[in-house]
Amino acid sequence: MQKQAEELDLRVFKSIHVKAPIERAFSVFVEQMEAWWPATHHIGKTPFEAIFIEPRVGGRWYERNVEGAQCDWGKVLKWDPPNAVCLSWHVGPGHDSPDWTFDPDMDKASAVEIRFCAEGPDRTLVELEHRKIERHGEGAEQLRTLFDGPGAWSGILDSFAKRIEAL
Repeated sequence: MQKQAEELDLRVFKSIHVKAPIERAFSVFVEQMEAWWPATHHIGKTPFEAIFIEPRVGGRWYERNVEGAQCDWGKVLKWDPPNAVCLSWHVGPGHDSPDWTFDPDMDKASAVEIRFCAEGPDRTLVELEHRKIERHGEGAEQLRTLFDGPGAWSGILDSFAKRIEAL
């Protein structure tokens, strides 16, 4: 018998080594997200101009477009600079393809935790774990496959590493 979506433990794990001290890696990740996050990956109806992570547990993770409209992505679940940040991800899978809209229900949100591990004075291992994807409901297994693909977290972390190296 196949498990129901809510019984599954759907997660994606990715990691990347960056040429930066842990403090700078953390700072660029949480304070300069719009500089490296793919412009095509927005939740609002129009592309973002800026992305914000409010630096505290319970803070918002959101985008703002050029007209000033804001669109929430999630909340800060863990704030431990420069070691880790965990964000709720409030985006639904839709039925045939991802529904990139915000759903405020915490019971339907997955979690994205990013850990930063110093490997020396100028090198950091960045580990990303996207877990509880099953909370997105019907279509969550397809969403997990999408998040595990090259156009999702792997590509996003590559963009982050390129930004770090350009500084």
